[in-house]
Amino acid sequence: MALFSQTSQQGFQALLWKCRMFWPVSRCQQLFAVSFSIPNREKMNYFSFVTSSSTALPVDPKGTDVFPTEKRSEIDYGEEKGWDEETKEISEGNSSVGAPKKRLMRQVLSRHKFTKVQPPEKPLQAEEWNRLRESFQSPEIFEEVMFNSMVRCNSPIDVAKSLLTHVAKNNGDIAYNLLLKYLALCVQQGQTSEIRDVYDIMKIRFRILESGAYNLLIKGLCNSDQWRMGLTLLEEVKKIMIPSRTNYESCIKAASRHQEMNLAFELYHEMLSKDLVPTLDVLQAFFDFSRGMKDAELQKELFGVLLYLRENQIYPHKTFMRSIKLWFE
Repeated sequence: MALFSQTSQQGFQALLWKCRMFWPVSRCQQLFAVSFSIPNREKMNYFSFVTSSSTALPVDPKGTDVFPTEKRSEIDYGEEKGWDEETKEISEGNSSVGAPKKRLMRQVLSRHKFTKVQPPEKPLQAEEWNRLRESFQSPEIFEEVMFNSMVRCNSPIDVAKSLLTHVAKNNGDIAYNLLLKYLALCVQQGQTSEIRDVYDIMKIRFRILESGAYNLLIKGLCNSDQWRMGLTLLEEVKKIMIPSRTNYESCIKAASRHQEMNLAFELYHEMLSKDLVPTLDVLQAFFDFSRGMKDAELQKELFGVLLYLRENQIYPHKTFMRSIKLWFE
């Protein structure tokens, strides 16, 4: 698998097995306590990450664990909260992690001090990562800050992979939030094989993934030639939670691109039935990818979209209007 191939040719998968990454959680907890205590929100370029131990459930070999009662955290897309909103959230005690508010505030302040940190341009060896970490002003958040910078700067995958390898060797494990940030970088760059590898790791280690992880996975797969796997993940999401608008729209766009318009409209109507409001972007995709198709049922569906716009007094933007015009012509 792509994620497990390193420049050093040492299998990453073998390394994680050696570090007992896939041991049952009861044994892992005895050997290394992985901290998920991070603030509720974290501003990044296109993705905001947040997780807690109650959100991604570790695998229970006995199958006795249940859904957490705490509020689940989410990953937001295209709706970045500002620095002032993040600090306000913490000051009001809205964090689902449960750490003291003052400590959370200090962590947020620390992260925002390092928003201009530049990641290395090439993969580093363990000794080099150690030197960087030791010289860092707040070593306890070094990996988190570095992955934030990698996503912001769109760093090469090999650089991020070398940091993951270093973390796995040092800690015997890779925390959920770091896997999530690596996944975001893979989605950002369209690294399909890496996306699938991270999914395999997460499914082994965590019985239930949070909605944000599914958003990334479905989006990344639907933008690739393996888009049907994104549809499979959507069905998986339906079994444990209500799919998000992002989940549906990623699948609708993928089906439309491949001119499977019946499937696209089936997902569209399912989305509306769950009171999820579609964006103009996905409505435009219907007209863009059905251009030239003469199916009467399809034309009926498209006129239905136009009626939806009219009845809800939604005014298409310029490019959407052009798509409608070209479809009519």
